[in-house]
Amino acid sequence: GTITMMETARILKKIYPNPKRTIIIGLWGSEEQGLNGSRAFVEDRPEVVKGLQALFNQDNGTGRVVQISGQGFLHAYDYLGRWLQAVPEDIRGHIETTYPGSPGRGGSDYASFVAMGVPAFSLSSLSWSYSDYTWHTNLDTYDKIVFDDVRNNAILTAILTYMACEDLEKTSREKATLPTNQKTGIKQEWPIPRSPDRAGGQDKN
Repeated sequence: GTITMMETARILKKIYPNPKRTIIIGLWGSEEQGLNGSRAFVEDRPEVVKGLQALFNQDNGTGRVVQISGQGFLHAYDYLGRWLQAVPEDIRGHIETTYPGSPGRGGSDYASFVAMGVPAFSLSSLSWSYSDYTWHTNLDTYDKIVFDDVRNNAILTAILTYMACEDLEKTSREKATLPTNQKTGIKQEWPIPRSPDRAGGQDKN
């Protein structure tokens, strides 16, 4: 994910030096301890959260992006679907989209922004044995990188960022009505913002 975002920044600096919107690349700390870095950011930078057009998060391995959810934003297709049309077919064709989808509640830092009502999208990738072999181990090393897939993801992220910057319309933050949980019969609710543990302790929830 870090390499993807660094390469995205290199591409955009070269071909899009004067973006219409500010572009921020965030590498959050203390994610595994309860999304503490991103929760601190959204709590401390309300002006950024208020003005954010979109956030793209890539955090689950070296594989190519194959899934994007609308994260429960009712009109996500209207803008995200349009932005994806600018992506070459050999990249876009591998991506399954779900609209409006359901809001992410954890797992990675985009969830901190979703809880604030910000259009934040997880660029979910093929795991390439990430979850059952290299995840959180000393086996997660440079030689596991699939560079063709990282190249794919950097191009995707650069185009989505460019399209989000150039879009004359502000993205809608209207939330979809969430369904009732079939097992419990309880209506699902949108996740609520949570303050970070600034001492860096283990997440208790």
